[in-house]
Amino acid sequence: MINQKHLNTFMKLVETKHFTHTAEQLFMTQPGVTQHIKKLEKHFNTLLLARYGKQFELTLAGEKLYQMGLSMRTLEAQLSESINHDDATRGICSITCSGALANFLYPYFVQQQSVYPQLSVFVEAAPNQNIITDLLSNNIDLGIVTRQTVHEQLKQTLVGYEELQLVLPASVDLNQDWNFAALNQIGFINHPDGLHFLEKVFSSNFTAEYKGLNSLNIKGYVNQLQQILLPVAQGVGYTILQKRAVQQFSQQQQLKVLPLTHAIQEPLYLTQKRYRQLPSRYQWFEDKIKHLLG
Repeated sequence: MINQKHLNTFMKLVETKHFTHTAEQLFMTQPGVTQHIKKLEKHFNTLLLARYGKQFELTLAGEKLYQMGLSMRTLEAQLSESINHDDATRGICSITCSGALANFLYPYFVQQQSVYPQLSVFVEAAPNQNIITDLLSNNIDLGIVTRQTVHEQLKQTLVGYEELQLVLPASVDLNQDWNFAALNQIGFINHPDGLHFLEKVFSSNFTAEYKGLNSLNIKGYVNQLQQILLPVAQGVGYTILQKRAVQQFSQQQQLKVLPLTHAIQEPLYLTQKRYRQLPSRYQWFEDKIKHLLG
């Protein structure tokens, strides 16, 4: 490996073309400059300077070393600029949340991207556990989850709440006594966060009757947000979803929302790696998420 100090001395000597001037500029003695050059020549086992009197010309090897030194300077300057440069208007932003939130937030993100075309915005819909897993494995940088996760590597900020709604087919009579048995007769349409949502709603509203997941009549499972309410609209079963997701469904006339004695507000946590510094381009997205969901 080249001694960087020796190389710096060689570069300065080539540029000043004078041993004494080199020594003065580097705060060295002239013999010290000579010693550095000799050590470089020993390292490469070839002459770098063709000396005549008090002057010199570079040998072919010396010319190659000088050009290499210039290239190293350029690379070092580029590296320094790259390390210290953090452009808030370009680069990739990867954000994962529920499908309902993705549908709600993405149009605002696209507006920002249209103003700054060098931004690449990656938005993905996923259930809570997948988001946490992807954050911990550095597959994404920001996530919005509905569960508070105690983990030393994660930092979570409460940014808002999302109401959960129990959704029934439009053909039902909301005035009848809707207890657990009546709901179970219709059957539950499950989805990636379905059982988590159901536990929250049932444990607060059907406490006396609900005996846990083993007593649940599950009629189906769908992992695509746009499809979850379709079997409900067709009278196949009921489900529990965020209010925002219900409002985004195109066949509103085919649904009815059961009023709950105890409304359930699902917290929304903006989540990221605690010790992973995000580029400045994420600041706009964090601020926008907090503003829109708060």
